[in-house]
Amino acid sequence: MSQDLTAKKPPSGASGTTCSKTGLYKATDGKMEFVELIRRGSIFPKFPGGNGTTNTTWTAVSESADGSRTSFTAVKVSAGTL
Repeated sequence: MSQDLTAKKPPSGASGTTCSKTGLYKATDGKMEFVELIRRGSIFPKFPGGNGTTNTTWTAVSESADGSRTSFTAVKVSAGTL
């Protein structure tokens, strides 16, 4: 018996809504991707990039959402360089 993991939609939430399941969530603006641990009962934050005032959708990091990708590359930049 096989299981199709891609058929199951991962949890997600928009900025300002309450998280229903603790886990790693990601948000992107097409240039940067943020991965953050968000706990159940917490409010999904605004997009952390730029000036931090943009609403976004946070999607759980999962096999069904991210395919075979098992890691991400962290980039550290000096303050004020972007």
